[in-house]
Amino acid sequence: MSDAILITGGTGFIGQMLVDRWLAAGHRITVLSRRSAWVAQRWLGRVQAVSSFDELSGRFDVVVNLAGEGIADRRWSAARKQALRHSRIDLTHNLVAWASRTGQRFRAVLSGSAIGYYGSFAGLDAYPLHEQDSAGQDFAARLCADWEDAAQPLAALSERLLVLRTGVVLGQQGGMLKRLRLPFSLGLGGVIGDGEQVLSWIHADDYCNAVDFLLQSDITGPVNMTAPHPASNRDFTHTLAQTLRRPALAPLPAFAAKLLFGEMSDLLLKGQRVLPLQLQEQGFEFAYPQLAPALQQLFSR
Repeated sequence: MSDAILITGGTGFIGQMLVDRWLAAGHRITVLSRRSAWVAQRWLGRVQAVSSFDELSGRFDVVVNLAGEGIADRRWSAARKQALRHSRIDLTHNLVAWASRTGQRFRAVLSGSAIGYYGSFAGLDAYPLHEQDSAGQDFAARLCADWEDAAQPLAALSERLLVLRTGVVLGQQGGMLKRLRLPFSLGLGGVIGDGEQVLSWIHADDYCNAVDFLLQSDITGPVNMTAPHPASNRDFTHTLAQTLRRPALAPLPAFAAKLLFGEMSDLLLKGQRVLPLQLQEQGFEFAYPQLAPALQQLFSR
């Protein structure tokens, strides 16, 4: 069955993968983006590109709300924090207002969040986190919690509202792995801080498969989009170096990370041990539950 899907954040790493997949499946895709001309060129006119909600017309079956500036793209100044909030929370408020104004009734809404919702923990303090656990108190946690709250009115405008608490998505085309490939290929990767901080990751293919699984399921509420086996930074570093057959010769001490990145260094020096309880209880099968096979598959392409 062909669905009409509206996606915000369709120009990002994850959004582009989903658009490619859904076009191939025959769905009708509309991407809301400030880069509407780029969208039209990227998909050769096969995607409707709009730059504001006022340009939208007709009904949509599914909304996927992923828009938001990259949280790790630059140091967190006061202005940067405001931009991170505006690009997520204000846009979601606008989405709610448009949907209410036009009388939309969606079959499903998938709204973005991140595992930063739970707060950040040093390695030894990172106990397993499930969807029912409460929000943390640091900036990233408050950002995620407020983003989730902004999406809640969409529950009254849809049959199901799901909140995607996304971990680190591993894929060659974007995200953390794209940034790390060059330094690690040159032997310049290394453990960050004490290396015990936990990284909750997911292979890009599993992420997209999980989104499709959720659209076909009866699940509602928050869903942890992570693989079932998180890794420490030390294990991730060594596994990536081994996959690329390079040494990891350039550790980043904690004090240097704090000097370079300020408050944002928490993203590097702390982590979360997040487990995908909802997905597993509903029977989703991960193609890449373990880190080493996931990296080997990505770099064999």
